[in-house]
Amino acid sequence: MDRSREHREQWPTERGLPRISPLADSVTCTQVETRASDNVPLVTRVYGANRPVRITILMLPGIGVPQRAFRHLASWLSVRGARCVTVDYRGIGESTTRQGIETATLSTWAREDAVAALRLAEETGPEPVALIGHSFGGQAVGLATALHRVRAAVFVASQFGQARYWDGAARWRLALYWHAFLPLMAKTFRVLPQWTGPAGPLPRGVATEWARWGRSKEWYVSHEPESSDLLAGFSAPILAYAIADDPIAPPRAVSAFLDRFSTTVPIRRDVDAHELGLTRLGHVGLLRPSKATEIVWGEMLDFLLRQTGSDACNLVPVHPGID
Repeated sequence: MDRSREHREQWPTERGLPRISPLADSVTCTQVETRASDNVPLVTRVYGANRPVRITILMLPGIGVPQRAFRHLASWLSVRGARCVTVDYRGIGESTTRQGIETATLSTWAREDAVAALRLAEETGPEPVALIGHSFGGQAVGLATALHRVRAAVFVASQFGQARYWDGAARWRLALYWHAFLPLMAKTFRVLPQWTGPAGPLPRGVATEWARWGRSKEWYVSHEPESSDLLAGFSAPILAYAIADDPIAPPRAVSAFLDRFSTTVPIRRDVDAHELGLTRLGHVGLLRPSKATEIVWGEMLDFLLRQTGSDACNLVPVHPGID
């Protein structure tokens, strides 16, 4: 049976969204250095605007994706009443320190770095905290118990990465990547260069663990026994996006991840670039600003506000920018 169909829903049209005049709000982006519980320094950013805050949103990036990738979405959300907290995991982006590179693994990113960013989000104000996780950022809820404190979650292209969820030549290329190329690169480089794969630069420990998960039958569940219970016991409402032309998180791989949740039933949206009037989206396209992606962003915010009991939002078609 094609499990991917169990979560699928049709995409709403732009006609269904309220439109009002643009606001002149200025977005502020404050850089904050925080520390994980093992004392590794992390660079985080807090986005806000001169509007009443109704919700705090923790934004966790994918593997090798710097927090800067969230700047457009975080700014857009900020002028609509959200406070947004982003983070660079240890060993990447602005959190690239010697200590960070030496201690970086995917498990540490989730249990130490994501949780440190969550604590910061919780300390910024009394508003409910929700999660937007891109790729690995969504997977992290199966690795860190503390992330179960979020009141609602949006997953963007979060998946399990075993090669069997790909088709044709892509399946064999990915299997070769997990079994041969990535392990070899991890032995060769302390920090893997950008050219070694779809994500990077990557600390050796991250690449080694990533390859081990890829070679395993059940992704990280094969190595982290508690993760099966963590995923099954995650109770916050979930809105999850699968992108049709995503080579890193095809819809079947997204469903493999969503099928692990049983306490909550994820709502899945299948997004097709052509239906939104775009040429392509790929793995990070929903994080890039456009009138088409604003449709998606509006649904994300509306979902998080409704599920956390916050006031209904007013969607404003503007593109505030933080460089």
